[in-house]
Amino acid sequence: MVNTEATIPATDAEDSTLSAITISARVPDFWTDQARLWFAQFEAVVVNQGLPDIARYNLVVAKLNKEAIQQTSDILLTPPVNDKYNTLKTRLLTVYEESETRQLQKLLSEVELGHQTSKAVATPTTHA
Repeated sequence: MVNTEATIPATDAEDSTLSAITISARVPDFWTDQARLWFAQFEAVVVNQGLPDIARYNLVVAKLNKEAIQQTSDILLTPPVNDKYNTLKTRLLTVYEESETRQLQKLLSEVELGHQTSKAVATPTTHA
């Protein structure tokens, strides 16, 4: 049987839309607990696409949860004229990435709490 249907070539706009959908599907939702790793993965996905600044910015915005949108609302409502992506990335990393000092303080407080719990369990009280 002969296929009589003509193949209609995709337009550049259709190719671009399909490419954007494919890229978006490969990028997970933003990780507030590991923002730097999320950006490493995001950039690995988009690096060979040659996306302009606005496209990378829009992809990141599409992957943000409500909390992250609230944290960046000023940028989202009034984006900078240039360097939108890096402006948004810098803000997200500032908000969600813990500094080394803060991580150390958190670790020490968890160790201290764990130590206090161990002591409380290890020393039973006796009533005479």
